[in-house]
Amino acid sequence: MRILQLGKDNWARTRPTKEGLTFLMLSLFVGFAALNTGNNLLYLTFGMMLSFIAASGIISVINLSKIEVKFDPPEDVFALTPEPLKFSVKNLKTLIPSYSLTIDIEGKKAFLSHLPPKVTKTTAVEFIFKRRGWNKVPEAVIFTRFPFGFFKKWIRVDLGDEEILVYPKVEKIGVEKAKFKERFGEMESDRKGFGDDLRSLRIYNEGDNPKLIHWKTSAKIGKLMLRELQDNETKRVLIHFNPTKSESELERQITHTASTILELLERNYEVEFIAPDRTFSPSEIDRFPRPVLRYLALFT
Repeated sequence: MRILQLGKDNWARTRPTKEGLTFLMLSLFVGFAALNTGNNLLYLTFGMMLSFIAASGIISVINLSKIEVKFDPPEDVFALTPEPLKFSVKNLKTLIPSYSLTIDIEGKKAFLSHLPPKVTKTTAVEFIFKRRGWNKVPEAVIFTRFPFGFFKKWIRVDLGDEEILVYPKVEKIGVEKAKFKERFGEMESDRKGFGDDLRSLRIYNEGDNPKLIHWKTSAKIGKLMLRELQDNETKRVLIHFNPTKSESELERQITHTASTILELLERNYEVEFIAPDRTFSPSEIDRFPRPVLRYLALFT
């Protein structure tokens, strides 16, 4: 059996389908009829039916053998949000293709109708992680009803012990700008952009806009100097995270905080996040707050 390489356990589990149960009962009925009547035609029919059952089992095992599945971990996963988990499925067999393969993760499925020998195909299964923090990769199986649909045969897939960091749940809160100012405070931004006020001067680099060259300063020091302007459209917001002791309230607070930060960034705000034990500057958060989301995901 080791030669077949049947998944994680090197063993295929089997369960008859409705059609398979019907065929088995019909086979038994024909077998009893052949014994009672001694009719050669019934014996021949009974033998053919048993051959179909045996062939179905052997072919389905070969169909599932030497199937390699690799998991491609997603980069950003949020709790209680459908996330496509990507898998690369390869048929390691040299000559024999595999047919009608289904990857099943806790009832969520992805179907591959045909997998030629030595070929890799990519598929995805939508899955929902129910809690933030480190989550184990859910257990996956591959099953098939090939060739006759009499039996469902499946193997467990070895995806390793890798864990996925799941960020807090995010909701659309739709807070107005006035509420941002009232609840979190608002300051002028020093973010560089294309506003009216001068932010700083720096050495001109190839590819910079020549219209922004500061000619007076360039003439004084003998090098081309470029003006960096403030972005009139961007504001900075301070968010203070003061966690509550109540576990249920803490989850709501973390969800609301993560949702607020993402919505602020979508509105072109710079965000500074102040937690009890550390501070995340706008440069750390940038346009997608992975450091903050990681902090909130692991906060206990």
